Amino acid sequence: MGKKLIITEKPGVAQDIARALGKMKKKKEYWENEDYIVTWAVGHLVTLAEPEDYDKKLKMWRLALLPVVPDEFKLKAIEGAEERLEVIKKLINSKEVEVIINACDAGREGELIFRYIYEFLAGSKPVYRLWLSSMTQEAIKEAFSHLKPGDDYELLAQAAKCRSEGDWLVGINGTRVFTARYKTLLSVGRVQTPTLAILVEREREIEKFVPVPYWEIFAEFSSPSGSYRGKWEKKEDRVWEKEKAQSIVNKVKGQEGKVAEYKERKVKEPHPLLYDLTELQRDANKLFGYSAKRTLDSAQRLYERHKLITYPRTNSRYLSPDLISQVEKCWRMLAECDFAERVKEEFPRGKALKDKRIFDKSKVSDHHAIIPTGEKIDWESLSENDRRIMNLIVKRFIASFYPEAVWVHRSIKTVVEDEKFVSKSKVLLEAGWRAIYGKEEGEEEDFLPAVEKGTTVKTEKAWMEEKETKAPPRYTEATLLSAMEGAGRFVEDEELQEILKEGGIGTPATRAAIIERLIQVGYVERSGKTLIPTPKGKELINLIENIPVPELSSPQLTGEWEKKLNQIEKGEFSRDTFMEEIRKFTVEMVEKVKSMEDRGEREKMSMPVGNCPLCGAPVHENRKSFSCSRWKEGCPFTIWKKIAGRFINRQEAQKLITTGRTDKLYGFKSRKGKKFSAYLVLQEEGKVEFEFSTREASSGVS
Repeated sequence: MGKKLIITEKPGVAQDIARALGKMKKKKEYWENEDYIVTWAVGHLVTLAEPEDYDKKLKMWRLALLPVVPDEFKLKAIEGAEERLEVIKKLINSKEVEVIINACDAGREGELIFRYIYEFLAGSKPVYRLWLSSMTQEAIKEAFSHLKPGDDYELLAQAAKCRSEGDWLVGINGTRVFTARYKTLLSVGRVQTPTLAILVEREREIEKFVPVPYWEIFAEFSSPSGSYRGKWEKKEDRVWEKEKAQSIVNKVKGQEGKVAEYKERKVKEPHPLLYDLTELQRDANKLFGYSAKRTLDSAQRLYERHKLITYPRTNSRYLSPDLISQVEKCWRMLAECDFAERVKEEFPRGKALKDKRIFDKSKVSDHHAIIPTGEKIDWESLSENDRRIMNLIVKRFIASFYPEAVWVHRSIKTVVEDEKFVSKSKVLLEAGWRAIYGKEEGEEEDFLPAVEKGTTVKTEKAWMEEKETKAPPRYTEATLLSAMEGAGRFVEDEELQEILKEGGIGTPATRAAIIERLIQVGYVERSGKTLIPTPKGKELINLIENIPVPELSSPQLTGEWEKKLNQIEKGEFSRDTFMEEIRKFTVEMVEKVKSMEDRGEREKMSMPVGNCPLCGAPVHENRKSFSCSRWKEGCPFTIWKKIAGRFINRQEAQKLITTGRTDKLYGFKSRKGKKFSAYLVLQEEGKVEFEFSTREASSGVS
């Protein structure tokens, strides 16, 4: 009997499979024993051909040549992949080989990588599918006992091709028509454009926002059981007129009151769900400031190189019950690996299997939640990044098998002169799963004294604090990942909301790349953890909305696609019908952009903020500042985007440059952390200073 050729997505996976199969000899381009040959791709080796591969004149990005809609899509080798493809081709055509095994990543994209390679090389031998969720030797051997015919995955392959060809049609034509129409490079994509729209809409909200002052009222009460603080409340907990707030303070100050209500109750807090990739990326961004890409790269190393975690590019936070033996193996490993104190008890097998927050087969599709594999962790061999990510995964894994945390909540309602004050506190009674994280995870408050209803108390102090409404915060990578995952809330159609609720826009594996792409093409800037759309990014969304092609800037298109791709995978929708709909949408989009009236949008994308007050040259916006375009010639004029902890937006910079003074701005912070408001004013030498009134100004801040 002939040999079986195994094709993996990456060299590291090929090596792991070779090790699991045993008695493999390492050749230059593959591994081999009596029954198997194992070789590898390097991710995508084959892609869809470019427009100019169909017709050389399409190398020119001209409106008259659009849209580009091939009747049939061609494949081409990715630049630099020819040598690897030649190796795979020789092995596929070898007389020794009778069967091909697709061992690319288990999922839609892995299926696409293999199918494109096999079709490009005109393979014709029988294909079987190896479906891996973990790279341990045990898991690989187990997967080989469940090989399935490649035809069983034909519908998955059709969905993958539809996604790839649809993105080609929308991305290629969208990018070319916008670029040709407005004479500046404008990258457009089904996922990246609605992601940019989310950021732009938030920026609009911030720019339109006008802070409104309000006052909160507090009082301190003494009772036989002890003192406590209360906050005034009547339908809402703030007062919009200063005089009214002051009158309430005066009314209750020094007066006696009564406890109208006292409540004490225990609240159980269940353990968190296991990690999927998006939740892991969110936590790493919040805790360490890691970008989504940095976290994904680290998780991929822990999976491939170190074999310490299961497949990371998952969107499930649950396990299937057949993984119980692996879970127990992990528990035993952690008892020997720096976590003995946390896993000293025997693994609670029976209780865990009944816990639907852990084991729920209905919520596991291609891949289960990220958990340790059970391989011993050599912490010293890991980089700092990888140690931090591994530590997050281990702690979340252990916490999932711990009991609930139990809190004691106390609340008091106090009435003084018909004015109600509310006091609340909570204290951790039983740490439960929170013991894994320590005190930093649980925010405890000063515990309120136990007071009986009807108790007379005295108002020892009463005061008011001036505050102001806040604009919604800019997105961080953590909050943008959440918005992408929960993109259903941005569409009105209820059915599409439900579809997007399952996966959002992008996939766990691609969201990091989408964010990096937006930064790369100049639509978004990263400032610390914050993501800020650039003028170019804002204007692209304005264009799309005005044309209008609302589907391009809304998650709705992805929702509609995902619904139909899922139906294709189940055999409930036709690939041909799907592609015909995408072709029609592409043609309509191109015609709308072609016929759009020119209203100076190109100029807006690179429009200066104003003219330099020192030399008269244009002032342009960049990542960290608004700076004179003659800075290379020595002009020092700069307005930094971040002054005293507050971001200065484009409109504020424009007003400062053109009039020499902003409106009163709120949200600055002193070095001691105290908030203040001020005007920004331009001095003759181009320095920016604070002004707190018309008579006084601070030292320079730029």
